[in-house]
Amino acid sequence: MKNILKILSLFLIVGLLATSCSKDEIDVEGLTNFAPGIVSISPSNNSKIVVGNFDVKVIVADGESSPLAEGAITLSDGQGNEIASATQSLSGTRDSIVLAGAEFDAETLGAGTYALDISVTDTEGQSNNRSTTFEISLLPFAANYENIRLAGVFNGWDEEGTHPLELVADHIWEIRGVDLMGEPWKLKNTLNWSDTDWGDGQCDGIMESNAAGNENTDCGFSGEVVIRFNDETFEYEVSPLSTFETELSGLYLLGSFNNFNGNDYPFNLVDDNTWVLEEAPFEGGEKFKFAEMPNFMGKNYGDGDGDGLMEEFGENAMFMGDPGFYRITFNEKTLEYSMEFVRPLQALFLVGGLPEHGNWDPANAIPFQVTGDNVYQIFAPLEAGQGFKFLPTNENFEGDWECDPANPGSIIQDGSENCSVDETGFYRITVDLNAQTVEYTRTEWGVIGEATPTGWDSDTDMAYDGAFTWTITIDLSAAEMKFRANDEWNIDFGDNGGDGTLELGGDNIVVPEAGNYDITMRLHPVDGYTYSLELN
Repeated sequence: MKNILKILSLFLIVGLLATSCSKDEIDVEGLTNFAPGIVSISPSNNSKIVVGNFDVKVIVADGESSPLAEGAITLSDGQGNEIASATQSLSGTRDSIVLAGAEFDAETLGAGTYALDISVTDTEGQSNNRSTTFEISLLPFAANYENIRLAGVFNGWDEEGTHPLELVADHIWEIRGVDLMGEPWKLKNTLNWSDTDWGDGQCDGIMESNAAGNENTDCGFSGEVVIRFNDETFEYEVSPLSTFETELSGLYLLGSFNNFNGNDYPFNLVDDNTWVLEEAPFEGGEKFKFAEMPNFMGKNYGDGDGDGLMEEFGENAMFMGDPGFYRITFNEKTLEYSMEFVRPLQALFLVGGLPEHGNWDPANAIPFQVTGDNVYQIFAPLEAGQGFKFLPTNENFEGDWECDPANPGSIIQDGSENCSVDETGFYRITVDLNAQTVEYTRTEWGVIGEATPTGWDSDTDMAYDGAFTWTITIDLSAAEMKFRANDEWNIDFGDNGGDGTLELGGDNIVVPEAGNYDITMRLHPVDGYTYSLELN
């Protein structure tokens, strides 16, 4: 971790100096010529993995003036006997060294402690060396601890181990049916609090260990609940224990996309014997099943003949629909299941400080429309100097795209800053992730056409009323019209089906009879692009 912080700090210093000094004031060579850093190691130091196949992988990084040159890994047992080693040529500022499990028959290694010796050098002869250890354990899944226990006011801060958590997936511990009584509690890995314990004094869903100082989790949880804890990320969740009928301990979507193993796609029990997975991605041609356990243990269900009915221990189902994210519903009694399209696979969201942008809450970020392969477009209000960014999901900030201060119009994911505009207005924003560019077009909208007072010669301006809405009250004749931006035909909307839905460059809109109209055009990212003509 310290090496990661060191690398990030060096890049931050370079960025800050680059934006505050002129070129002749900066020793760029000196700032980008440093010893290589080790970003991550897998298996990580002091971690536990289970008996089975695994790869050893080390990610390394360096500066632009001293690119990576060579890296080496040596794997040894607890007595120092070498098991395998690999030396690889490296290049650029970020690369990896991999020792494949197949090369040293990883699955034959028994339980015990193992050591990794890592070295990396760059083209300037600078080097970094690291020695770490990890353990292969007999636990059913990978974990960093042998035991996790729950203690709190509800059980008198128990030291007898009456409430142990069960390891149910890699690094995931669970306890079900406990009533916390709305009182404080913690998790711990020993009976007598002699080692590590975790608490969440901020109630933000992330535990902190006592090594860094922590507080009791006092978030008002009461009633019978399920607690799930990740001993690697320290994230946890507390959810009500379902009272719905079921014969399954859980349900997971497994398939060719996750090698039929893992807990990335858990179903929720929403009614008697009825399970729902809110969202899962499919590209087409994937084989899949529903399984009671994430490691394929317990019951599993397949639909080999594709008739919409699962069979217990049946053959794999195959997805043959259009690419996208799908909501899956399954009834364990009738064995019926359905897959409902939710959204395209490609997605991009706008989040920022304005209320229309979600007030920096990814869950309230607004979606772009997909206009091409990794090309997205949205109409939204922007305020001068108010920051915003682009997200690949509306779940968190991971993988966010921001603006490159050194290259206006470019977006990057590393070393960037929030985007902003110099002039407040209602903009068309176009993002091309292939070219890593963003384009802003400030728009002023009007109506034009034979039905309007100035015909097809000029626009009659509309007014922005907020909430993605433009309005005008105007006399119209029984003829045709359209909506147009900036008194030009670069951006215009019509209605192809006469259904009140707007399409870019669509057909002329028919005004059925002459009169005075209240016209509303709404370019809403969620509710869609719509309009209305109301005769006064």
